[in-house]
Amino acid sequence: MYTRGDQIVHPRYGAGTIVGNKKMTFKGKTRSYHIVELVGDRGEVMIPIEVATSMNIRPAIEDLSIFKEIFALPPAQLSDDYRSRQAQIQKQISTREPDAMAGALRDLYWREQTDKLTSVEMKMKSNLIKMLSHEIAVICSDMNVEKATSYLSEMLYDMVQQESDEAEEVTLT
Repeated sequence: MYTRGDQIVHPRYGAGTIVGNKKMTFKGKTRSYHIVELVGDRGEVMIPIEVATSMNIRPAIEDLSIFKEIFALPPAQLSDDYRSRQAQIQKQISTREPDAMAGALRDLYWREQTDKLTSVEMKMKSNLIKMLSHEIAVICSDMNVEKATSYLSEMLYDMVQQESDEAEEVTLT
C-alpha cells in the first residue's frame, strides 16, 4: 500500500507523488482515494486505494543508475522489417517497467543514428522520452521535466558517442 510522499508511476497519467488521501461518497458508496500530484504541473489525479495495485501503478525508480546501466549495454539489433521492429518495441513499452522502456529508448535512439525511424517509431521514441523524463523529474527534486529531458538526452548522446568510439577502436585494430 502506498502512503503520503510515495513517488509512483501511473500507467496512463505518468509519474507523481502521493500528497494525501481523501474519502468520498458517491451514490451511497464511500471510497478512499490516493491524491497524486503529477509531475510537471499537470494537476492531480485521484486513485481508488482498493484498486491501486491492480491498476499497474508501480513505485517510481529510486535512482538514475538503472538508466546508466541500460544505456551502457550494447543496443539490440532491431529487425529490418518495420512491423516486427515496432511490435518488439511496443512489447517492451507495454511492460511499463523502467528497464524495458529504457532499453526500447536506447534501441530506437541508436537505430535513428544508423538508419531512419518510421513516423510511428518517432512517436514511440518521443513518448518514451516523455515518460522517462517525468519519472526522472519526480525522483530528482532538483530537476523539472525540461531538465530531466535534457539529462536523458545527454545520456543518450553519450551512449552513441561511446558506441561510436568502440566501433572506431575495433576498426583501427
